[in-house]
Amino acid sequence: MSPRTVTAVVGVAFFLAGLLIMLLPLSTDSPAGVPVACGNSVGMGFDEVAVEAEGAAFVEICGRLRMERLAWAAPVTVVGMLCVAGTLVVRRKSSR
Repeated sequence: MSPRTVTAVVGVAFFLAGLLIMLLPLSTDSPAGVPVACGNSVGMGFDEVAVEAEGAAFVEICGRLRMERLAWAAPVTVVGMLCVAGTLVVRRKSSR
């Protein structure tokens, strides 16, 4: 495989991994051992009223968990997009 193809494959893998990491659901355990759903890192699936019913501190905990995951999943996705974009922008060598 050419370096360009390898870069494209690695870029697609990073992009898909970053998206998957962002969309996986987060949860935390209450002191009673009951899991509290925090949605995913982009906020889908987060019901603030239901989480606050478990305890007011869980809203802040869920927010921190979402931000921590987004803080490292977003750069992984961006690196993947840059690798793929780089393979599309770089010209192939002409075979004369």
